[in-house]
Amino acid sequence: MATIDLFINILKIMPFRMDGNVVQVSMKDVARFSIMRQHLSGTPGENFGKKQKILEVMKDIKYVQIDPVYTVERSHFLTLWSRIGNFNRQNLLNLIYRDHLLVESYAHQASISIIDDLKFMRMSMNERRERYLREHPEMKTSIDEIKDLIRSTGPITSNKLSELKIKSGLSGWGHERKVNLLLDLMHRTGDIIISYRTASNQKVWDIPEYYFNESTEGTIDRKEAEKAMFQKSLGALGIASPDQVSRHYSPVTISDKMQVVEELQDESVIVPVETTENNSGTRKKWFILKKDVRHLESLENNWKPVSVLLSPFDNLTIDRKRTQEIFNFDSRMEMYVPEHKRKYGFYCMPFLHGDSIIGRVDLKLDRTHGELKINAIYDEGRNFSGKRALRSLIDSINCLSEFLNASSIKIPQTIQHSR
Repeated sequence: MATIDLFINILKIMPFRMDGNVVQVSMKDVARFSIMRQHLSGTPGENFGKKQKILEVMKDIKYVQIDPVYTVERSHFLTLWSRIGNFNRQNLLNLIYRDHLLVESYAHQASISIIDDLKFMRMSMNERRERYLREHPEMKTSIDEIKDLIRSTGPITSNKLSELKIKSGLSGWGHERKVNLLLDLMHRTGDIIISYRTASNQKVWDIPEYYFNESTEGTIDRKEAEKAMFQKSLGALGIASPDQVSRHYSPVTISDKMQVVEELQDESVIVPVETTENNSGTRKKWFILKKDVRHLESLENNWKPVSVLLSPFDNLTIDRKRTQEIFNFDSRMEMYVPEHKRKYGFYCMPFLHGDSIIGRVDLKLDRTHGELKINAIYDEGRNFSGKRALRSLIDSINCLSEFLNASSIKIPQTIQHSR
């Protein structure tokens, strides 16, 4: 009888069960495992903001998105703040522009990613260059002219190129727009690199070979590259569908994701995961890296919930459809929505509380007066009626204020409910 009781107790704490070769989990455990893989579980250790720790986080989450919106703080700083707290921003900048262990790229939109994957990015860059020059051969003259100018004068900002006569069919209004479009394209094709940014965040362009040695080069079979990217993206997500994987981290575009899935299954690299607990009520098959199954087994013991605000561009919530499926939360960003159509506000930060996203905060940093203005707090389901959740939110706002060096915080008297 004691043996049976022990077996029942073990079943109670197991986060999943095996049904043949398929791992079966609850949606709560999908959420928790995804949060853990994104370094949003646990307590930051001592000196966690040092460069080595930043690099460790980046290697696991793969990228942080860059966005010009500066309502509160640059998105890449906020994404890392949610994971490591009040860190030294200069350490991140040094990793990118001095140590060259991170690089500005298009691994996921405009982003910062690890230099280890540059060889994969170069594959996409070369393919993109060939395609654009095939469609717009007139651009080659302007591309060569810009590269020759940089080689002769050194790193340069786009405004120094205003007198160049750009020959291209790129769309855009006015000459300055065409210069910026061509520079952006040259960055995407690997012809130039962002060597650093000025105090006003202006890009400074240079030639890539001055920064990266042969260890970042090398040829790789395209099929193998696609399989490697699938594994890297899935590892960052934890448990995900093929569509989610291909959308998340893509230095190399996956041409046939289902073929990649089939091959990785045959090689016993990935394992299918099923759950019936989702909003549609239907059974769906997602995947997990086989090597991560052991981490899933220890999920119950290693789960350490945190409460923290997230950037609107955070890796955990950037995929709106995935976020809806896992967290039942609409992560649409309204900064690109006309004001009269916004439900919540221009800059809303989701609030992660344990394994749930229970609210969002519309806020803005008034840099002139050093005030962090909380325009509105939205409760997703009367979660803030409990003192613990509300206290956790206030603590996160206070931590964010410290990170922003704000001298005061303006908080509304009432909490609104999501519409």
